[in-house]
Amino acid sequence: MTVDIDFYHEKDENAFLDKWEAEKGEITDIDQFYQEIALAAKTAYEAGTVNLGKKFVYQDVVVGYVDYNTFNELFLFSTKKQ
Repeated sequence: MTVDIDFYHEKDENAFLDKWEAEKGEITDIDQFYQEIALAAKTAYEAGTVNLGKKFVYQDVVVGYVDYNTFNELFLFSTKKQ
């Protein structure tokens, strides 16, 4: 089973990427990077260390408030609660 991520709005994605690159540096492979976040979100969700509707943090950078779309097996993020 694969899992992926997406953002509710382009501005949410841009805000995250800007913050990431300012703190961690340039992203060389965005698809691989997003897969790493998806796996981390899935692992944290299954372990109960992150709840839907709460902020999800990846390597000390806030990705956003997290939701999950079961049909598409997709973690969704936004800068504000949806």
